[in-house]
Amino acid sequence: MTKSFTSKEAKNLSKYYNELLNALKKASTLEDRLKNNIIKVADEYIAQELLSILKSVPVDELNRDKRGIRVKALIDHGYTSMADLYSASVYSLASVRGISEDTAFTIKRLTKGYVQKTRAEIRIKLSSDNKNAKSTALVKAISVYKNSSQCIKQSEELLLKYNLYISNEILALKPATNRLQWLFSSKATKTKATDAYNNLTKLLNSGYKTHAENILISLKKLPNISENMAWADFSSNNVQFYNILEEINPGYLGNDDAMYGLPIDIAKEVQDECFFPDGLKCSLRRYQEWGVKYILHQERVLLGDEMGLGKTVQAIATMVSLKNVGATHFVVVCPASVITNWCREITKHSRLCAIKVYGSYKESALQSWMQTGGVAVTTYETTASFKLDKNFKFDLLIVDEAHYIKNPDANRSKNTRILCEHAKRLLFMTGTALENRVEEMISLISILQPKVAQQVQDLAFMSTAPQFRNKIAPVYYRRKREDVLTELPELIENEDWCSMTSEEEQIYEDAILEKHYTEARRVSWNIDDLENSSKANRLREIIEEAELEDRKIIVFSFFLDTIRKLSLFLGDRCLNPINGSVSPQRRQEIIDEFDKSPAGTVLLSQIQSGGTGLNIQSASVVVICEPQFKPSIENQAISRAYRMGQARNVIVHRLLCEDTIDEKITDLLKQKQAIFDAFADKSVAAQQSIEIDDKTFGDIIKEEIDRINEKRGIKPESSSINRNGDYYNSLMRMTYKQLVEHLLSKYGKAQYDYFINESCKSKNLKVSRAKEGLECHHIDEDKAIRLSNSQDALNNPFGYQKADRLVYCNYLEHLLLHIKIAEEPRNIHANKNELPGIGGAVNYIVKDLNGFYNNEISSHESKNIAASIVENDYDSYIFMLKRLWSIIKNNPEYNTLYSKEDLARNWDGIVITKIFKDLNST
Repeated sequence: MTKSFTSKEAKNLSKYYNELLNALKKASTLEDRLKNNIIKVADEYIAQELLSILKSVPVDELNRDKRGIRVKALIDHGYTSMADLYSASVYSLASVRGISEDTAFTIKRLTKGYVQKTRAEIRIKLSSDNKNAKSTALVKAISVYKNSSQCIKQSEELLLKYNLYISNEILALKPATNRLQWLFSSKATKTKATDAYNNLTKLLNSGYKTHAENILISLKKLPNISENMAWADFSSNNVQFYNILEEINPGYLGNDDAMYGLPIDIAKEVQDECFFPDGLKCSLRRYQEWGVKYILHQERVLLGDEMGLGKTVQAIATMVSLKNVGATHFVVVCPASVITNWCREITKHSRLCAIKVYGSYKESALQSWMQTGGVAVTTYETTASFKLDKNFKFDLLIVDEAHYIKNPDANRSKNTRILCEHAKRLLFMTGTALENRVEEMISLISILQPKVAQQVQDLAFMSTAPQFRNKIAPVYYRRKREDVLTELPELIENEDWCSMTSEEEQIYEDAILEKHYTEARRVSWNIDDLENSSKANRLREIIEEAELEDRKIIVFSFFLDTIRKLSLFLGDRCLNPINGSVSPQRRQEIIDEFDKSPAGTVLLSQIQSGGTGLNIQSASVVVICEPQFKPSIENQAISRAYRMGQARNVIVHRLLCEDTIDEKITDLLKQKQAIFDAFADKSVAAQQSIEIDDKTFGDIIKEEIDRINEKRGIKPESSSINRNGDYYNSLMRMTYKQLVEHLLSKYGKAQYDYFINESCKSKNLKVSRAKEGLECHHIDEDKAIRLSNSQDALNNPFGYQKADRLVYCNYLEHLLLHIKIAEEPRNIHANKNELPGIGGAVNYIVKDLNGFYNNEISSHESKNIAASIVENDYDSYIFMLKRLWSIIKNNPEYNTLYSKEDLARNWDGIVITKIFKDLNST
């Protein structure tokens, strides 16, 4: 039988396949070698860190417990640090005069003990800002392993699929590789050999050769990856890097608690829970996967992980796993400010379909979700629109920021509870430490697992005890960042103290003495030209330094005016600012633009608007323009950048001016923060005292007034904490007409009519001064003419809607206007069946003020500005409330409509205990 190929061709083909198979087999075993390399390099990294620490510890440490070791003799012989002692032998130490052999053994034993303790505390922390030979070697080793895994998997698949087949074909081809053997082969053997040659040739041409060789070429190139490429890989995929380290040896990161704080009985059950991640488009950290298993196993839980640990991703992964076993319908309830972020995160991290049930199309969106399934993402307010058939059940309800429904009497709480009845599983989430608010915790647990809530009700007083924690473990799970994210880069916090110019100092002191306390808090930013601002110039330096270090910057301020001025001052460096008037969707668009922007780009944000619910890891420099009254507000803002996924050290700059309230607020908050750090998650008192309240701020202001008066040689006046008390008392003595004239003089006349045209359908937006914290009051409200009601406005001459019928006022002045209307004789031109003044006061103005004085942060920027203007006038407010109650109590028409409790309610209908108590005080 004649061959269609030569023996040499058969031999070469056989040789090629043998070499290829051997290379693939070697590649398939590469994983263990690469793992061992990571272990080796990680140990070298830790050894270097250990040596660095030992070099910094003097030999004097040996005598910490007064052991009487002759340290001076050691130093004289060149043994100056623990590193020197560790590398020395017993006999070299014993050769030192004054050191016996017994003492030398003691020294080595003590040194070894110190080294072991130190080694146990060392954690691997990789950061793009702290590159050295050992950290670079480790990053490169992990990058090679990570990028090899796919090739190794493909080589294993090729072997599994073709190894036996090719081996058999090579064996069949063997007679054709030798002329003599071919001559003496049977016809059947020759036929087999010919078929084998043809089969192997065909396999090469099918793409097998190209695929196999590409795998081997890729694997060969990987060890030669450059340092820059390895660090770039780390910056983009640091979660995967830490997962690999955690997988190989959790001890490297320090979070080797396999049960993450759960009681052992629950932990064993959670460990065995199945998680099905198919369709999840991101990598989970080990603690996150554990959290998902906990949620799946327990079914109705409150996940309280600290901010930055990825609660959202855990929730998404839970939905993905449930979908893989047949679940179809999910609901997410969240604050309006993060609804867009939720939709984006669901789409980004999974193949789940997100449907926004919100706004003008909420009904159609809801119907679409009910018919097709997916994740309905909605807000607390929109839950009222979920009119579901009593038999309709969906698979999982996720309630984000669950402390929003802590009050069972609030409408959003009631609506969310109704929604809970339709859910097979419940996941509540909050980053707030509920250990400090036990009643809130129990209230939420009562929805999830009533039996557990009942069991712990009587143990609330011992909320920090292990017994209490074990009782709530089946339903409440909280992990802190320092416990599970030990690998985060450093958080470097700086206080940048600025020396005011004489112009700034004059403006600041005048603001204090003229009782413009909001202006005083804006120290250095309230100067006309920011070129002359010490804080603005320091900020510019920070930005320039950041750009040189290839960093981006986010700047937070409480005050809208500061943000506006900075936007003009920094010019093209800035993107559009984020504030309360920017929609959630637009906020996310700005952040997406920021992510793509070059180094040196600045994102400006009001701290209330951008400080929560957003992920801004592309920023690694955070600037806070003025100290906040609550450290938690600053911490939340910093957590936007300092969170899981951050690859760089995060640098925080707090801009402060010496000899101002900046200094006093900062010093006081440090004291309070120290208390909080010691007792956080353990003490109710610590949580309650962490912020600066009105009284404390009043004390600070009084100290500043006295200091400035003394500096200026002015005799201090006797004053109370409420510096505006005399002002409001004087207003109370005015008639309604006099008060209107005073306000026109104080704030100026309106420039625009209330409505654009006589149809009274479109309010003229230019008439508003809400961004200054001012209300627009219609002076004809004593006739019960309400501009807020377009039908009411139409029933009266359009002349009433003109600019000369409007007056501006702050919230307390607005309340006084309504009090004057209510207590003065009824206007003879008042609309019939109306009670002028009183309804507006009780149903609107008082509710806002009660919210202000209960420290409720509004999602509306203008409300927060309005609150800041009257924040120190609480005593005057209580005085006005008492006056209002006196009017109601003595008027038969009024006292049937309103109770004293109504004067202390906020918009959720809650009676604010402190306000009600002070209202009743004599």
